Amino acid sequence: MTQRTRSGGDRRGLRLDRIDLSILRTMQENARITYQALSERIGLSARPSLERVRRLEQKGVIRGYSVLLDPASVGHDIIALAEIAMRDPSASTRQRLERALIAHPSVVELQVVNGAHDYAARVVAPSLANYEALTEAFLADPAFGISRIHTTFVLKTLKPFAGYPVPDDED
Repeated sequence: MTQRTRSGGDRRGLRLDRIDLSILRTMQENARITYQALSERIGLSARPSLERVRRLEQKGVIRGYSVLLDPASVGHDIIALAEIAMRDPSASTRQRLERALIAHPSVVELQVVNGAHDYAARVVAPSLANYEALTEAFLADPAFGISRIHTTFVLKTLKPFAGYPVPDDED
């Protein structure tokens, strides 16, 4: 039996065995699966399955449950990948910008990156005009210290994000 050690946050030293990995793969395919069906699929009784899921939740491996929506169905006709470069990389300016980006409902994903840009954001908007107004507001506010925003618009999604791959036992 292969065991994995995951690091980061409160998951440091957490061992994921083949049953944990099987739980994660199964729940990522169908987070609405009943504990009874999950237990049958992974080969444990319902109680130990529930205890393992709760442990994975408590340790932050399972961060939550959500519904994946079609963006256009809820009015987001524009999906943009925005690379944001800072003019003023001071800690206070970064914190102010990060708080504003995280709080903005149109910013659906945000990462700190290295290279020519400081942040990569996935932004949704109902129209190009709305997206332009959003970026202009961020660029115009000197408190955010942004030098430029390079935007790539998504024309068609071929493979939407559906979760992170869970390794097989033998990986």
